[in-house]
Amino acid sequence: MKKINIIRFLFTSVLFSSIIMLTACNDDDTDLGSKVKPVLTSSTTTFTAKEGDVITLDFTLDKAINKPIEYRLVMLDESTATDMEDYSIPGCRSNDPDCVAIEENGGPVGYIFEIPAYTTSYSVDISLLNDLDIESTENLKLKVVSNRTLLGTVNDLVFDINIENSSDLVIDLNWSGSFDDNGTMVDNCDLDMDLELIDSNGDYIDFSYSNCPEQLVLSTALADGTYYLDVSLWTTYGYNQPINIPASVTFNKPGLPLSQTVDVSSYFPMDQGGLDDGNSNAIITFEITKVGHIFTITNPNSQVVFQGRNAKRAGNRINLKK
Repeated sequence: MKKINIIRFLFTSVLFSSIIMLTACNDDDTDLGSKVKPVLTSSTTTFTAKEGDVITLDFTLDKAINKPIEYRLVMLDESTATDMEDYSIPGCRSNDPDCVAIEENGGPVGYIFEIPAYTTSYSVDISLLNDLDIESTENLKLKVVSNRTLLGTVNDLVFDINIENSSDLVIDLNWSGSFDDNGTMVDNCDLDMDLELIDSNGDYIDFSYSNCPEQLVLSTALADGTYYLDVSLWTTYGYNQPINIPASVTFNKPGLPLSQTVDVSSYFPMDQGGLDDGNSNAIITFEITKVGHIFTITNPNSQVVFQGRNAKRAGNRINLKK
């Protein structure tokens, strides 16, 4: 009889523990995966920004679940801005078979974003791109819809983004092309050129080292004063053809008829190498004076090559002779 009581006690204890564990699991599932789907919202849906800015879309789910939730940003037809020309959205388009499974294609085309499991806050950055087109303010309308997984819902959520022309100064260093190195064609981008911006105290403000072409953007929010732009050849990596590297610097204000290209190729004979190769002359410095939204740029010969207040003919080239 004693053995039977012990067995009954053990059976009852195990059964009770199992019920508790099942109840706990069900509680977790109720919190994170109930049939009531999470709802996506955003507190700010209207933006006005300029080319070169980044817009951040902040999203909130009213509850978290234990699976990731996909949504997509759909570009509405009434938008006047052009995808990948006026703006860039991270992720992939829903009609791209290299990025999305074929069975998930269909419906309005948009960029997919995924909110991770157990997450209620998420953001998506949209880059507004600089261009040289003379144009009026453009508009981008993005509607948020649930993606095909349908794990989350969203009501009528539309972002309205006005894109204004930029008054910033954009500086591009371009040396594209190719050259013949003893029978082998070499891309000019294999040569390392740099842009550096320095203030009147000798402190580095910005730089562009690893692109081809290189680019710097001087915001109109930059403090008024005098700055120096160093354009340099860092290294030719051993290439030493008796030619000048076809380098030019373009100063422009995107969206405005203000653009000037300066030919600086005479400063960079390839067979003399770059700064890191021991050639201390492989550099040219421009002086930039900023007053309000006006940038005035002079070359080493004290010639004004760009001034923000005057509309110069786009594409005009100035040859600098050492």
